[in-house]
Amino acid sequence: MTGFLDKLAVWLNGPASPAPAPPRAEPPAPAVSADDPRLPDTSRPLVARLLGLIADVEARSQGDALMVSALTEVRQMRDSHLPRLIESYAEIPPAHRAEIFRQTGRSASYNLNQGFERMIERVETLSRTLAQGDLDSFADNLKFIETRYGKDDPLR
Repeated sequence: MTGFLDKLAVWLNGPASPAPAPPRAEPPAPAVSADDPRLPDTSRPLVARLLGLIADVEARSQGDALMVSALTEVRQMRDSHLPRLIESYAEIPPAHRAEIFRQTGRSASYNLNQGFERMIERVETLSRTLAQGDLDSFADNLKFIETRYGKDDPLR
């Protein structure tokens, strides 16, 4: 309930201006980089590619309510799954990495790279899904142009 003085203040000053919107939070910087010293040299290009794909999907899905699940997935991959995979690899003492080979028939770094490649495949799939709407729209526009201005144009 407003009092007399509040009403007088509104009358003298006009209505109160709305509070400014809070600044938009920027996405956090990746916790992992391709230059991470814990990574084997063969893993660096894979991590760089994965982070690039994630950044691309993240940028393309901003503001698109239909792509919130893709955005959530790539952020989770970047902020949680990727760092945990690297950390779990790094925690294996180098002297004991041969045990991974005995168990799986492949080196620890090979298995690490396989994990990165699976993640890359998933982000590429998400990227194709995001692009499908654009591809469909372009194809529809080409069909329209061909119909309207192509060989069958009745005004030719």
